[in-house]
Amino acid sequence: MISMELKKYQRKVLNTIREYARLTVALGTGAAAYDQLLAQDGLFSGHGDIRWYVDDVNGAPKVCVKVPTGGGKTYIAANALHVLTEELDVKTRAVVWLVPRNEILRQTLRQLRDPSHPLRMAIDRDFSHRVEVLDKEDGLAGRGLNGPAVEDQLTVFVLSYDSFKNKDGRRAYAENSSLVALTNYQKSQGDAVEVDGADDTALITALAGMHPIVVVDESHHAKSNLSIEMLRNLNPCFILELTATPSNKSNVIARVSAQELKAEEMVKLPVIVYRRDGKTETIQDAIMLRRRLEQIAAINEEKTGHHIRPIALLQAERKGADNAATFRKLKEKLVDAGIPEEHIAIRTGDVDELGGTDLQARGCPIRYVITVEALSEGWDCPFAYVLATVANKTSRTSVEQLVGRVLRQPYAQHAKSGALNTSYVLTSSADFNATIDQVVAGLNGAGFSKRDVLADTTDTAEGVASGPVPVQGLIDELMQHQGTEDETGSEDEPDDFNDLAISLPDENAKLPESSQEVPDTRHVSIDAMIRTSEAAEAECAKSAKDDAETLAGGTTGMGDDMNTFRIRDTVADTVRNLRIPRYRLERQAGLFSDLDDAEGELFDRDSLLEHFMLAKIGTEDIRLDAMHVADAKQIDISSDSELKVRNLSDVQRRGMKELFARDSNEGRRRSAKLDLPNLMSPQVQKLYGAHGLKSFINRVVDQMSDDELEGYVDNASAYAAIISHAIKDKADAFRVREFDVERRRGDITITPDYAFPSSAYLPNPLTTLDRTLYEAEDGGMNELELQMADALANCEGIIWWHRVVERRKGEFYINGFINHYPDFLAMTRGGRLFVIETKGEQLKNDDSRDKLRLGNQWASDAGPNYQYFMVFGNSPMDIDGAYSFATFKTDFLNHL
Repeated sequence: MISMELKKYQRKVLNTIREYARLTVALGTGAAAYDQLLAQDGLFSGHGDIRWYVDDVNGAPKVCVKVPTGGGKTYIAANALHVLTEELDVKTRAVVWLVPRNEILRQTLRQLRDPSHPLRMAIDRDFSHRVEVLDKEDGLAGRGLNGPAVEDQLTVFVLSYDSFKNKDGRRAYAENSSLVALTNYQKSQGDAVEVDGADDTALITALAGMHPIVVVDESHHAKSNLSIEMLRNLNPCFILELTATPSNKSNVIARVSAQELKAEEMVKLPVIVYRRDGKTETIQDAIMLRRRLEQIAAINEEKTGHHIRPIALLQAERKGADNAATFRKLKEKLVDAGIPEEHIAIRTGDVDELGGTDLQARGCPIRYVITVEALSEGWDCPFAYVLATVANKTSRTSVEQLVGRVLRQPYAQHAKSGALNTSYVLTSSADFNATIDQVVAGLNGAGFSKRDVLADTTDTAEGVASGPVPVQGLIDELMQHQGTEDETGSEDEPDDFNDLAISLPDENAKLPESSQEVPDTRHVSIDAMIRTSEAAEAECAKSAKDDAETLAGGTTGMGDDMNTFRIRDTVADTVRNLRIPRYRLERQAGLFSDLDDAEGELFDRDSLLEHFMLAKIGTEDIRLDAMHVADAKQIDISSDSELKVRNLSDVQRRGMKELFARDSNEGRRRSAKLDLPNLMSPQVQKLYGAHGLKSFINRVVDQMSDDELEGYVDNASAYAAIISHAIKDKADAFRVREFDVERRRGDITITPDYAFPSSAYLPNPLTTLDRTLYEAEDGGMNELELQMADALANCEGIIWWHRVVERRKGEFYINGFINHYPDFLAMTRGGRLFVIETKGEQLKNDDSRDKLRLGNQWASDAGPNYQYFMVFGNSPMDIDGAYSFATFKTDFLNHL
């Protein structure tokens, strides 16, 4: 049950919504209000992960609030209705509340119509009990819908996204005599709106005439073109989106962090993942853990008066056509083990034994729910504590969709025991790493991150759990477990659960009074789980409180993001004082210069072009024949060079053809000399100088043959590309020579000055490999890069490794005659930094040679603690510093 008292973060979100609504009225547009609101927090559109405002609903203000699962986003929306109607000064107090699925539709309707539910109580309080909650059928029937009524009361239409989209939804566009009175009134007041494809008495037309506030729950499901069209047809005055995972089309104005939810006692964190030896052990321990939690809950109820009946979700595997028989077999096995049948319910896509059961009611007997993934849709019960996956050991049955179901904290208030403030996942999957990945993905989908996951891989046979550890520190231990398991056999267990032999101790065994007292050796493992979960929860709660206080500033909460990852605490000391050498331009201190100026500035490769005189560069090797033209077109499409060439428009091309048809060859040369510089990008002209570029192009045109000149009109952009890339090649060669000269002369020096940022934003985080520098590393890797990451993660001689993301702000790169972003940095236990570039077989080219040459030079200049490697999949280039992956692993990693 949601408390009527707003949490701090909920009040903060509502204040943000109020401020945005106020700004839309003052500034006139949603986009201007968005920019102004962010600016008040020192944030700017397009910077970092702050997106530009997206207007796809004809100018109606549309903003999103990001609230993780369990954060009470519907309660925020209920309280926002009064804020918005007040600030927007609406004429008709109408709300369209959109939800993605029928199950959530029924749940939302039930809550908004229940006078005792906090959602309805909040709305009744704000609107003096003058509230009408309608569904689609009510709207089609015109129930209570007339002009004066909709202006006098708050009318809330609760509808699904499909209400106007499928065949049945077309009824909302048809003529409707029940709505004639309302639509005629709207016409008389000048509020009527024409909706494309709809009758002027249709429900969609009536809703559009109300100019409603639209609440979009789980808005990440409503981004299709049909959904956007539906929103436009509703003619909203304001759209408020709510989701845990905003899409790239969402204008996020407020974010609630996982730390804030934990600090405000809204969620059961951390999630602790336990590995078990097989189905029997997983089910048996899930039952025993649930029993222990219920015993603890009884003690908690004596102290707090809050009734909690912990529920275990048993996730079976979907097999074949007769799924129901498989699930019932599991239920029979549980009953045979002594669990009363009324304590067990099957809830899958085919079987629903829960129905409308109120699982939080004191008299409800259900303690076990057998499911697959169906609970992901609208199922909500804070009493769910344990998720046990009982698929085959080699299966990867997804737990991703169910993790969010065990996060919500009962009564939005921490229990006296930390064991009741924690969520548990038990699995027998041989690929424990994959299960961890799914748990993290499930938490990401619920608005959380891998920081909220701990894992314990201890074998149950050992008796006492070693305690949960962060997911980053698992890989070595997992490999040991998996190797042992493979030796003992990898046969899949039968799918029908006939092999289960569940043996349970006395259910009434006394709970130990303290963590030092163990009543029965059969309970040792479970009691250890309880003790370690309490310790982990206490640490998580303290960390959440500290982090929430840190995030308390500002109005939007936009400075925090679940994809921002910090340097891991266990390796922070190794990088705190680390400074990686980079090249700098040496500056001599003059009479009036500051001391800092004498230390030089970070070297920029473009400074090498200071003496590059394009007017004096030869053009004799440039050919514009048909083959070169074809190559140029390909280069122009595929090259990642920043030196882009403009294409001719059809109008320009036609005009040039007409001109060339009437002109002599000399006249054509004059035209080409005038046109080609304009086809180059402003960056090209700025980099090489307009005068030098013009001189170079004039000489190229002068040496063009008559055939080349004849083909110029149809290939003008391609000619420009050939010339542009020829200039680039010549400039690159000049940079290489000049860099060597200035190094030897002492104008370029090397200084240890690069420090790692304390955190990194990763849109594609990889959380399951060990020994990372940050809590996660970038997961956008090809096959060879993943091989390298795995090798570094499993090397005892590596303290940490980091995946370099090219051109990310604050990232390290070797700043020589090219800007070289190596793929990996890795610190050895001996204090050496490995700088590693990986290359596929197809990449043995001049770019690779330049990178290898620069990398070797940089390592030599940086000193003996720095080593550069270029690692190929198989056959390396025949240059010092180039190795195959196998050789690199054998000769270097294995000798650390």
